[in-house]
Amino acid sequence: MTAWSKLLIATTRLIDLHDSAHEPGSPFVQVSQEQRRGLRDGYWLDLGCLLLDYLLDEDFATNSAFVSQTRCLNHLREIYPQLPHDDLSFVINLLATPSEIHFRQPSPAPRQASLAASELGEGRARRSTKRTALIEKQGQTGQVRLTPSGRQAVTLASQVEDLLYSEYDAAKVLAALARGDFARIPDITNQILLAIRALTQELRRVRENPTREGKLAALLDNERHYHNALTNIQQTLLDARAQLATPRLMERFEGWREAQEEEWDLRVLSGALGRVLNAIENLSRRLSELLADIAEGRIQAMGVIDFQDMARQLLEAPPAAALRDAVVARMMPLHVQATFPRLAPLVPLLESRRAEASASALVFDEASDAAPEDPLLARFLEARGPALRKRIQQAPLSLPDALAEGWHRFEEGDCLAQLLNTFVDTELLDPGLTVGIEATPFELRLDDGRRIEGVVTPSLGFFKEELV
Repeated sequence: MTAWSKLLIATTRLIDLHDSAHEPGSPFVQVSQEQRRGLRDGYWLDLGCLLLDYLLDEDFATNSAFVSQTRCLNHLREIYPQLPHDDLSFVINLLATPSEIHFRQPSPAPRQASLAASELGEGRARRSTKRTALIEKQGQTGQVRLTPSGRQAVTLASQVEDLLYSEYDAAKVLAALARGDFARIPDITNQILLAIRALTQELRRVRENPTREGKLAALLDNERHYHNALTNIQQTLLDARAQLATPRLMERFEGWREAQEEEWDLRVLSGALGRVLNAIENLSRRLSELLADIAEGRIQAMGVIDFQDMARQLLEAPPAAALRDAVVARMMPLHVQATFPRLAPLVPLLESRRAEASASALVFDEASDAAPEDPLLARFLEARGPALRKRIQQAPLSLPDALAEGWHRFEEGDCLAQLLNTFVDTELLDPGLTVGIEATPFELRLDDGRRIEGVVTPSLGFFKEELV
């Protein structure tokens, strides 16, 4: 689906409203499918969109100069080799002919008169415009170029994109802060928020319906790009929020606020940035969960069940009598009185979303390892690591010997789990360490009564050959 298709999808029903001949106040409110004329194969629409895209490129290259129809025809023949010139002329004539659009807008009358008019249903003035031609055509030579409306249409179509290009919108927040244009910041953050929420909803739909293999493959292909875009947007907005707390910017904001007619508060800007950061955290978590579900094979069990199709199959091929009796016995009420299920046991079955509450805005990135989450392990390695490495350099250290020598005691407490981590991940102490396995069982009882036993004995050391 191209950007032009997305733009048309978003505006088609508005055109249907504009062209509707429905009488105001009519009680017939049901809507039927609009009858559209045409070939219904997208041929003319594709020609028009390709022509507009080409004219925009030429508009940049020639500084809005006119382009001959021959050049347009040669470009379009790269896609449609047998394109007749008459088809191109028809598209140009149609896009160059204006059509009138009728709309309403608030009346410029004073407030008191506007209130009185709104009571009579005339608070919005009727307007119309014919500035709808997308192409300007010279009468003598037939050369063409984009009109301002056409240039705006192509620009709008190119902006119907996803989150991958929203990181450039985040940079506009810093530019608005630098120029003191504080009123633009909520609008910019809302645009970013719309893109984030659109991708979040798309992820939810993919998880609920894994049959959308095309969209699932596209998400997997762009997964790294999405993470990079989220990281850049988050870092830019965090920088902007940090600038809001500086005394110099607060002083500029106070001066700007005094010159405004509306009431402004610095917390409005901080709240707008905070909403985007929370949405980023939510989207990053959903993307990570989707990848985990795909990796573990759980995505296949999350599809939507077509109960109508299942009921149809049961009618065509009834189940076995034993299965039918078992299902009826479990589903039918036990007494004659009406029975209703409790709501509480059904909530976990109906809830399709995972928890979204989070106090931090973090972006998952598997490219860089996170800092150790166990502060006790970090303190244990910092305090006892050098001595433990020195001890292992003298001779290999088995787990029973490490416990007997008291290496698990630290800060007047017990660090047995942290000591076992050094046997599991030897790089915590030294990249050259390895674990040797001796085929001798051991059993050890600690001072607090705990008993540790194993069928083999692991040992830490700088082994040159692996132990069996």
